[in-house]
Amino acid sequence: MNDKDPAQADERRVAIVSGGGSGIGRAICQRLARDGLRVVVAHARSAAGAQQTLEGIVAAGGTACALQADIRVEAEVQALFAAARERYGRIDVVINNAGIGHMKSFRNIDMADYDRLFAVNARGTFMMCREAARCIGDGGRIVNISSGITVANSEGMALYAGSKAALEAFAKVLARELAPRGITVNIVSPGMTDTPMLEGGDAQMLRKVGASLAAMKRLGQPGDIADAVAALVSNDGRWITGQNIHVDGGTIIV
Repeated sequence: MNDKDPAQADERRVAIVSGGGSGIGRAICQRLARDGLRVVVAHARSAAGAQQTLEGIVAAGGTACALQADIRVEAEVQALFAAARERYGRIDVVINNAGIGHMKSFRNIDMADYDRLFAVNARGTFMMCREAARCIGDGGRIVNISSGITVANSEGMALYAGSKAALEAFAKVLARELAPRGITVNIVSPGMTDTPMLEGGDAQMLRKVGASLAAMKRLGQPGDIADAVAALVSNDGRWITGQNIHVDGGTIIV
């Protein structure tokens, strides 16, 4: 069902998922909705994709809405949380999934590349985490979506790895600060996953490489990541905080 009832009459938890218009973000939105959460599908420019995510949730009997917000802009982040709370009356879960990729050798990186990556992956996620800390209810959940690349340190991935490493640090400090309120803050680091991000390069080659690197010898699917996120935000994840969970089929085993 779509959201029609007054927020005060509905005690189901509410989740904000950034980058919910496709790929991993869409899978997370759909999984959390199946688990009974009311979902805010947040997007920056992918209105059509967010609408598809929303329609899929509603068709399956879930409750969701789509809200536009450019996470690079402080006022838009604040407006996103305000709109979610006005619509549903509460915020319990925040999934920081929005991000952009980049691959270029270190010596060829220009500052425009740097500013673009860090504006979304680091600055944007910082502001989402900060607003979550201000707005989320006691016992809530925050999950930052990072990448196994922060451990693999592959050639050409300096900016992507650096920007994702920043959001990992944010999560660990925030986990300590929010723990007294029963709020958990964790990181999920996917391995190579079959999402539209692969289309930015040689997708078929990347799929083969990703499958070959995984100990389980297959490419990750968005649902694999969504299931791990769902476990962390459930009551079963109440005693897990400040952790980086690699969901990668054994690509990185340390």
